[in-house]
Amino acid sequence: MSHSGIESLIDSATLLRSIDKMGIGLAITDPNLKDNPLVYVNQGFEMITGYTREEVLMRNSRFLQGEETDEAHLEVIRQAIKEGRTDTVTIKNYRKDGSTFWNQFIICPVINSEGEPTYFIGLQFDVTKEMEERDASEQRIKMLSYFDPLTGLLNNNGFREAMKKEFQVPEMNVRTAAVIRLNLNRFRYINESYGEGTGNELLKEVARRLKSTLAEGTPICRSFADDFIVLLSGIDDPLQVHETAIELNDVLRRPYILSDDEITLGFGMGISLYPDDGCESAVLLKHAELAMKEAKIEVLNGPHYFDYYLLDKLLERVNIEKKLPRALTEGEFELHYQPKIDAATRALTGLEALIRWNDPELGRISPASFIPIAEDTGFIVQLGEWVLWEACRTNKKWQDAGYPKLPISVNVSAVQFRHPHFVHMVKHVLEQTGLDPKYLELELTESLINNPMMIKEKLDSLKEKGISLSLDDFGTGYSSIYYLKTLPLQVLKIDRTFIQETPSSQRDSSLLRSIIELGKSLGMTVLAEGVETEEQFKFLQEIGCDQIQGFYYSRPLDEQAAEQLLRTATCKEDLVLHESTCK
Repeated sequence: MSHSGIESLIDSATLLRSIDKMGIGLAITDPNLKDNPLVYVNQGFEMITGYTREEVLMRNSRFLQGEETDEAHLEVIRQAIKEGRTDTVTIKNYRKDGSTFWNQFIICPVINSEGEPTYFIGLQFDVTKEMEERDASEQRIKMLSYFDPLTGLLNNNGFREAMKKEFQVPEMNVRTAAVIRLNLNRFRYINESYGEGTGNELLKEVARRLKSTLAEGTPICRSFADDFIVLLSGIDDPLQVHETAIELNDVLRRPYILSDDEITLGFGMGISLYPDDGCESAVLLKHAELAMKEAKIEVLNGPHYFDYYLLDKLLERVNIEKKLPRALTEGEFELHYQPKIDAATRALTGLEALIRWNDPELGRISPASFIPIAEDTGFIVQLGEWVLWEACRTNKKWQDAGYPKLPISVNVSAVQFRHPHFVHMVKHVLEQTGLDPKYLELELTESLINNPMMIKEKLDSLKEKGISLSLDDFGTGYSSIYYLKTLPLQVLKIDRTFIQETPSSQRDSSLLRSIIELGKSLGMTVLAEGVETEEQFKFLQEIGCDQIQGFYYSRPLDEQAAEQLLRTATCKEDLVLHESTCK
């Protein structure tokens, strides 16, 4: 067909020139000739592909195809030609110089009077920029979907995909793999004390140390905030897992610099092994988590391996978790009261309310078992309110009966204290029970006071109400002397671990003396808990401890026995050793 014939086919040369100026590629093939060759291309085609008309006429357009051309896209074009219909496809083609471009291609038949195609017209649009932007957008979405934006490590989705790929490899059936789970200690307090920006830098440093220690390509995940997971796979000798875990442990325990402060970071490390501890990703992840939590509970300084006894502990925990709300509703909790005495006179100075749980099936359940679960689930807020209410109500009842007016101490969980309505709840309980605020003492844990800016307003509000504030278990946490000086605390309770070896241990005795002097220098009343022997009591008297609490004087008493003790106190000016509880 002549050039003029083609121009007539597409109506006019004017239209052809207009299409050329638009930069749109136009190609015409003749299906009636062998191999459906190109019989016309415009300037747009030449500009997009880099080929001249002379180089392509009477050739099939397959010269535009290459390795990256999708076969499914080609099939769309073939079917359109075969069926003589219009279709559109976006296909990767090749220029003359070998570079690729994305071609949005529209193919349309020219039908004669007999309904048969005489030509096929193809329009080309170079959409490379749009496709690259789409690919970049998809990559960004993939990054958000599979990677942690802060550390660049895998996130949960990406890690599960990595595990899925690893465990699809046939060799995994005869080789060892391991999931290592790490959880940082006190990261929340670091974040609160140094600021979120510094906390983020710490997380990035942890990620950097993990990547630099492990082999390239090892799947590493930041699961959430301060939780990291590592997958070791294709291991021939299980000893390699332990060696790697020890190396990670050593690397991560090296000091970190935070705002010019050098700190050592603690963490729990749990490990589950494939196939011993499970053959499925979800099972291995859960078992590694259980091992990690056990490491944190036991304060282990190295890796803790999963053991099936942990599943028994988990079932026990789940059982307790389910029972807690019902136990409160059905009145299974009660308070016992441990006396506090003046170290100089042995006079009763107050009582500490301690919760006890008597389950109809399991019997007595230790507070050490159910309190952490109540804190983890948030049930401690409801349970703590009941303890406060019951303690205040009972103390007011004793006072109305004419017994000595003494303060009642109630332990406050950090979870409970952080509740936005905590202060309002305390004031409401006092109003409803009628107990004078000066006869209530709240005992706070050291973990709370490491963030003084967050709690000072609450503490000031409670103190203004007349409530006494005590720092419980001093010495077991990370208290700062500055915080002790800044916060409105009246009582310093020394943890029992400092009492156990005194006075036989010279080191512990010297430390105990220093703590008492520190508390007194800050104007605080100092109380030693866990006093069990006459020797401990006399030593504490000698070094100026204000009050003591422990089995030496009395074990915790149920309500009836505590009332009997108060009745004795009304008859005697000074209380002697409570004989019935010391035998």
